[in-house]
Amino acid sequence: MYGKRKAFTLFELMIVVVIIGIVYSLVLGKFDTKQYLKIAKLESLRDIMTTKHKEGTRLDLYIYDNCKKSALFINNEHQEEMKIDIKPKIFNNIKVYKSDRFGNERKIDFSPLIIDNKLYNVCFKYTVFPNSSASNYIIEQNNRFFVFPPYFEDVNQTDNLKEALLTFTHKDQKRIDSYE
Repeated sequence: MYGKRKAFTLFELMIVVVIIGIVYSLVLGKFDTKQYLKIAKLESLRDIMTTKHKEGTRLDLYIYDNCKKSALFINNEHQEEMKIDIKPKIFNNIKVYKSDRFGNERKIDFSPLIIDNKLYNVCFKYTVFPNSSASNYIIEQNNRFFVFPPYFEDVNQTDNLKEALLTFTHKDQKRIDSYE
């Protein structure tokens, strides 16, 4: 009554495709030992760093060796397997400031970094702390000022340092200064 079967049913093909997909994802998960951190724009730095952050850990991104190299530290341990993809122009010609209590700029010079018993000058350091707060800076690049607040506010951009300093000073600090 029934002749020789010459093809697979649609159901059998779907099962085979699902099995291949599961095996493929398991195998790729084992071989992909490198992790990537891609930073394409200066203003996206905070968002990218917080995606890699786990509560209770500290992340430190260092840009060093004349802004040619980068390193990520998690809880003060160098993550050698972490590949950081940064366009070279992002950290070229930057100046980093903080505001003092009087609203004046104070240029930041970062401490040197030791990797593999070598001392490197640091161009830039950005930290996400265990409580999820982050480094707060004013970064000047090509006559643009990027204001990085310490918590979850958006990065602001301005065209002059005075406006950046006003944006940088938080409402609480302004209230404290008004009482003194």
